[in-house]
Amino acid sequence: MKARILFVDDDPDILSFGATILKDAGHQVQVASCGDIAAILLEQGLGFELLITDIVMPGRLDGFALADSARALQPDIRIIYSTGFAEVARIRCRGAVYGEFLRKPWRSADLLQSVAAALRHPVGDPVRSP
Repeated sequence: MKARILFVDDDPDILSFGATILKDAGHQVQVASCGDIAAILLEQGLGFELLITDIVMPGRLDGFALADSARALQPDIRIIYSTGFAEVARIRCRGAVYGEFLRKPWRSADLLQSVAAALRHPVGDPVRSP
């Protein structure tokens, strides 16, 4: 299943690498370097099917707040949280919008497998703990 994906990470290397992998797999990808920029893209109603977001980012919105905003605007959007800070994510994920977790550093296969799993699961499944 090919999807329209919003990919958000404050690390430009991860953002570029991930976007290339996703595009090579046939997905349509829009990137954003922080939650604040991603929120603007979501508010424009671009109709993303999947949000892949870092959790710890600069700006007003971290990944959990961004996911909450995304789900309010697009109730059917699926979420993948990508983080290298599993302990922070585990503490802060209470009450978070449902989604998958993808631990950094990830490989191409990990990203694609996580995307496929997220697109298969119904919206509203519980957050899978990091």
